[in-house]
Amino acid sequence: MSALHDQRNLTNTSADYVAGSDAAVVISELQTLVEKQSTLLEKEQYGRRKSDELNSGQSKLLEMIAKGVDLKATLSALMLLIESQSNGVTCSTLLLDEDGIHIRAGAAPNLPDEYSQKLDGLSIGPMVGSCGTAMYLKKQVIVTDMMSDPLWAPYKGLVEPYGYRACWSTPIFLDQSKVLGAFAMYYREVRSPIAEDMELIGFATHIAGIAIERERRERELTRHRENLEDLVAQRTSELLSANRELAAALDNLSVTQEELLRRDKLAALGSLVAGVAHELNTPIGNCLLAASTMADKTQNFVAAYKTGMKRSQLENYIENVESSSTVLLHNIKRAADLVASFKQVAVDQTSSQRRVFALEDYLNDVLLTLQPSLKLTSINVVQRIQPGLMMDSYPGPLGQVVTNLINNALIHAFEDRSTGTIHISAHEAEPGWLELIVSDDGNGISEEHQAQVYTPFFTTKRNLGGTGLGLHIIYNIVTGLLGGRIRFQSALAVGTTFYVSIPLVAKTA
Repeated sequence: MSALHDQRNLTNTSADYVAGSDAAVVISELQTLVEKQSTLLEKEQYGRRKSDELNSGQSKLLEMIAKGVDLKATLSALMLLIESQSNGVTCSTLLLDEDGIHIRAGAAPNLPDEYSQKLDGLSIGPMVGSCGTAMYLKKQVIVTDMMSDPLWAPYKGLVEPYGYRACWSTPIFLDQSKVLGAFAMYYREVRSPIAEDMELIGFATHIAGIAIERERRERELTRHRENLEDLVAQRTSELLSANRELAAALDNLSVTQEELLRRDKLAALGSLVAGVAHELNTPIGNCLLAASTMADKTQNFVAAYKTGMKRSQLENYIENVESSSTVLLHNIKRAADLVASFKQVAVDQTSSQRRVFALEDYLNDVLLTLQPSLKLTSINVVQRIQPGLMMDSYPGPLGQVVTNLINNALIHAFEDRSTGTIHISAHEAEPGWLELIVSDDGNGISEEHQAQVYTPFFTTKRNLGGTGLGLHIIYNIVTGLLGGRIRFQSALAVGTTFYVSIPLVAKTA
């Protein structure tokens, strides 16, 4: 627009010249002015075209950066763009190593490869050419004549074969203190920068800074990602190892628990054997006494028979035989009943067979096996079982529950006490459900221990051989095989009561 305006002024001026001057002179001067205006117009169009190319190139460069294109390719495209904006210039970007000391090759598509390779690895410093000095001083270094400038004195032999004379270098900053590299413009003539050159330098260092920072961030993220992957792999390996150890520990725990359960059953059988021996002692002793008495009477009868027997002696012998026979039959029947009862309890305690049974009779048999242990103490056991209760369930596990609850009371509730009472009651609390209650008036359970009552291997009597499995086994039997629930109430110096609720007819497995 300014060129057209100047041409209108030129037309007006030419009219004045025609009016007062020679026509040839006017035409010559007019042609000169037209040529000047044409040149100005061409420069304006050239500048507009260059500006459009620069804007378009900037958009492409930013797109390359955003897409994560290789840093060298991005910087090379930037160097070519700057070179297209100024005649006779060769551009390069050098990178500063993360150690802040060494120069690394960046991009210089039109510099000789041999020259660029010789720069790679140099250390920055106050007298290291244009780029090394600019990065060291953190400010722009303008060398208009490399052959005479002291900064290039050590490197004349390096640069002279390539014909470069001027080198302007500007640091590329991440921030005001962190240097990323340097942008350089080389000319094969002695030259100082003009305003347009400074604009291009500012443009180049800005775009290069964005690209280099993006690449460093990506590298840092990659390192963090790799470190994170290594850390995750390490943690995963540690977790797998810990899981294997836990699995092994769990297997060992299961084996140990099974062994302790086996021992618990054997201990119950031991108690049963002791009960058998104790209870059979009386009827067998009575049978032995009756048989011995009858043997003595028979010997006397045989002697009397050989020497002559009186009627009164015969009657006396018959009376003794009848009496002894009655005692023998009664006690042998008692022993047979006891053996049958103990046999059933033994089968139940060593198996988990389901059958129909009378609760009162079965609990009487279970308590009978505990008599040897109970007689060693002054603890009374009072039972109140609802008559006629029939169950279709697992008598063995139920007997184990009762046995463990009573033994638990004997061990813990009456420590340091010579007397006490254990109450056992059972009734149908609601249709189809049995409520079994075992209570004592012993020491009670402290609040700090109540939360751990059913925890396996928790015991306060480990020094006395306690395994800490008694109540844990009870809990598993009640809530598992018997399909019921268990709860307790306890207070220090008052006692403990366990409430066991189970169905009269066990659920089908």
